Amino acid sequence: MKNEFNALFENVLERYQQGGYTLGDRVRFRKDCLKHDFFAEKGQSFIDLVGGCMAPDFDLNLRVTAVKSVYPNTTRNVGGGAEAPDGIYVDIMVEYAPGLWRTPMTVPIDAIERMEDGINTAPIPDSLKRKSKINGPEVVKTQSIAKFDINLQNKNVELNFTSKARNDSKPSKDWQALPTQ
Repeated sequence: MKNEFNALFENVLERYQQGGYTLGDRVRFRKDCLKHDFFAEKGQSFIDLVGGCMAPDFDLNLRVTAVKSVYPNTTRNVGGGAEAPDGIYVDIMVEYAPGLWRTPMTVPIDAIERMEDGINTAPIPDSLKRKSKINGPEVVKTQSIAKFDINLQNKNVELNFTSKARNDSKPSKDWQALPTQ
């Protein structure tokens, strides 16, 4: 029991040791993030990518894939890496489908905000939902020149075989031996 509590406690505490974010968190960009000094020295294509993710018609989920720092981790346990007090960056990817994450971006931690889903899964974006109301195969009546019903409606249909009645206890007279080599 003690081990289970420790694992649960570590999972809850991990969020606060990494700037408030854990891997897989759903985030969005803050409205004023492009005014941050970080974006002043970035190329126009990166600014357009972030601006596209902030557009009102953009409905895909953004996920945290890594929390990192400008300070290196040391072997002397001096508190670098993601436990640093400042200089923390977050890798973000766009979730195009469940499990399909592309378009990586690295931004400062104060350029994003976490979307609170609680214990629930993230909402499915409208762009990923099927527009049609068909949930299964469409029922189609087939037409045939056969003299039996080919549109089976969950009932047994007697098939019209023209073969002779066989007695499986005796060898068949029609059977021919394979040629020997």
